[in-house]
Amino acid sequence: MSQHREIGKYISMLQRLNNMYYANELSLYQIGCGQQFFLLQIYKNPGMNLQELASFGHFDKATATRAVQKLEEEGYVLTETGTEDKRVRRIFATEKAEPVVAKTWECVEDWENVILEGFTEEERDGAQQILKRMAENARNHMIDRKGKE
Repeated sequence: MSQHREIGKYISMLQRLNNMYYANELSLYQIGCGQQFFLLQIYKNPGMNLQELASFGHFDKATATRAVQKLEEEGYVLTETGTEDKRVRRIFATEKAEPVVAKTWECVEDWENVILEGFTEEERDGAQQILKRMAENARNHMIDRKGKE
């Protein structure tokens, strides 16, 4: 009898612990693990629109919209109507977001060091490549599946 692999269990466990870590570390800024990804992307890509933001992280537009609304309420981003197309809202990080972004980048580095403790540089690179391939496989599967429905 073959041994069952529990890769999904460990991915899920890592995600839950990741969420707890960011929620704790960023609680002073009134954002949680749900908004930190979006804030970093907006900061790195000033003027991106909601569709681009959602696509970048493989989120649906409604999830991206809720995250941006929360970030706007906290004063970390602002949206502007597009000049060419009035239906498009461009998103920009505010000056108030700068310390949050700095703290978030610090957390990204710290968390990576926590989960990769004891790994060699080669193992760190390998882990990233394996997870990237797994994500691509999952994404391609969902795209193929959606096309067949």
